[in-house]
Amino acid sequence: MTAARSFEVAGDTIGSSTALTVGFLLIVAYLTGWIAKQLGMPKLTGYLIAGLLAGDSLLALIPAGSAGDLKIFTGVAVSLIALTAGTELEVKTMRPLMRTVAWLTGIAGVGTVVVLTLAVWLLRGQLPFMADLSPMGVIAMSAVLGVVMSANSPAVVVALRTEMNADGPLCRTVLGVVVMGDLLVIILFGAVGAAAAPFLGSESDQGALVHLVWHIGGSLVVGSFVAGLLYVFLRFVGQSTALFVVALSFVVAEVGARIGLDPLLVALSAGILVRNATHFGDALHEAIEGSSLPVYLVFFAAAGASIHLDVLAAVGIPALLFAGVRAVSYLGTARLAATIAGAEPVVRRLVGFGLLPQAGLALALGLLMVKTFPAVGQAAGTLVLGVVALNEMIMPIVYRLALLRSGEVGRAANHSSVFPAVSPDSSAGNAIVAPWEDSPHGLPLDTASVPLTDAPTQ
Repeated sequence: MTAARSFEVAGDTIGSSTALTVGFLLIVAYLTGWIAKQLGMPKLTGYLIAGLLAGDSLLALIPAGSAGDLKIFTGVAVSLIALTAGTELEVKTMRPLMRTVAWLTGIAGVGTVVVLTLAVWLLRGQLPFMADLSPMGVIAMSAVLGVVMSANSPAVVVALRTEMNADGPLCRTVLGVVVMGDLLVIILFGAVGAAAAPFLGSESDQGALVHLVWHIGGSLVVGSFVAGLLYVFLRFVGQSTALFVVALSFVVAEVGARIGLDPLLVALSAGILVRNATHFGDALHEAIEGSSLPVYLVFFAAAGASIHLDVLAAVGIPALLFAGVRAVSYLGTARLAATIAGAEPVVRRLVGFGLLPQAGLALALGLLMVKTFPAVGQAAGTLVLGVVALNEMIMPIVYRLALLRSGEVGRAANHSSVFPAVSPDSSAGNAIVAPWEDSPHGLPLDTASVPLTDAPTQ
């Protein structure tokens, strides 16, 4: 960025600052992602580090005017991630896991909200913004923070699953739980926020229930319409699908947010319908994978750039405490729920680790909290930002290790029949091409380890 800007002359600029920023982040994030992979870390951790280095906290390479424009990529990325999650939630394959997903959502999801609410209330003396609140205000703010800090990250779960070509009971259970958990968090935030408003210096919104119904019900209805558009395009056009999917994701993100809908719910419901009500689920999944890498690069790099180390330092101790409480709660309650549901041993041992990462939803709810409760929201939002920053940087590495231990890495069924199946070789981070009994030459194919491609599967 600095080198490009050095060629500018007085009164003139070289292209759009946003275009330069996007190009810069694409190159740097891709390289740092490759380096992270060589070091045994998730590539998305490298993308986050690239953004952190380029952000205001360190090198300040991203122009202030273009930082806000990167939110476009955030919206598109959330829509693409939700579409991907939807296309992977096939009812007939998820049906055996429904009992486990339900128990985990109820016990781990709701339980962690309660645990975090109690933790905030007990540590209220360490939170200056709680000092001037009434006893009921303290309880209300504790509940709001408990809901916001419990949010999961479908973005990280989907990105790691794609990167590691992983599939199995653990991957599918985690995906189902984080999707249902985030839906639960959205509903709880609306309900708790409406109940807390009178105690937090905000006028009670008489239309809160109507807004909540529109936010969720309207999103699901519009998602059905989007699924219809995708079906018509895939059936009658079927060309340049990747471009169409990205353009549609842009419309969902930008228009949906402006009319009070949730782009995540719109895209998620559309993906689920295309997967389960049509025969074009695989085609849509391939189109998303073929177009998503540049968007994901900028999305996670922009998320890294939003991490402010000065803010993290200011709320360091409380943020560490709440991140620790959140992790212990999810690990404990998830194991309990999986045991009650009779889940497989690998799910009982490791499913809690998939619930630890955080990203977009928690940040979005934190910003909404600041807007809804201006009297205390700014300081509380800083605390949420600190907790999310810690979970954003550390927990993807933890979940990656859990996937490696599960033995599900490299087991994802390729949507194209051209490629042979693969089985995991987690010790080397590679995949082994399985012997193919129906080889036309009567001999098994080569079984030497070959590195998994860095690009999404075609």
